[in-house]
Amino acid sequence: MSLAAFRAFGDAVKVQIGETTTTRFITLADTTDGRLGLFHHSMLPGATGAAPHYHTRISESFYIISGEVTLHDGKGWRTATAGDFLHVPENAVHGFRNDSDKTAEMLIIFTPAENREEYFEGLARLVANGNRPTREEMVALMEKYDQFEIDESEIHHHHTSSGV
Repeated sequence: MSLAAFRAFGDAVKVQIGETTTTRFITLADTTDGRLGLFHHSMLPGATGAAPHYHTRISESFYIISGEVTLHDGKGWRTATAGDFLHVPENAVHGFRNDSDKTAEMLIIFTPAENREEYFEGLARLVANGNRPTREEMVALMEKYDQFEIDESEIHHHHTSSGV
């Protein structure tokens, strides 16, 4: 028989991404046998978040806890507030940022977990101490972890050509 796994919020692994973002890994891939990843994502005002991108092997969902998050839903940018939810299936374009003047907090849910904590840790390392990674460094990290950015001008084409 398996045992339940409890983790206190304060015990969650915390990663600082640049000056503006803190991510806590509430659920690690090894806790859920890779089935689920759950991150608490806190963005200070003006945090850039993630440009429009897609994943081929995972679905991702966003649940806004507080503040305002600007979410890309594959069609365009929209403002989401506490209680709002966005589900993004595999191959669907999405992105997020904080355009507001207040801190925003959200939960990011990955199914399966697909080791997303390694991506966020890699991102934190790339931007540590004010470092500005090259485009090549960013693309290499993203592609290693099933993340593919898309030019916003290509979104309509991607949306129609992939049948998503």
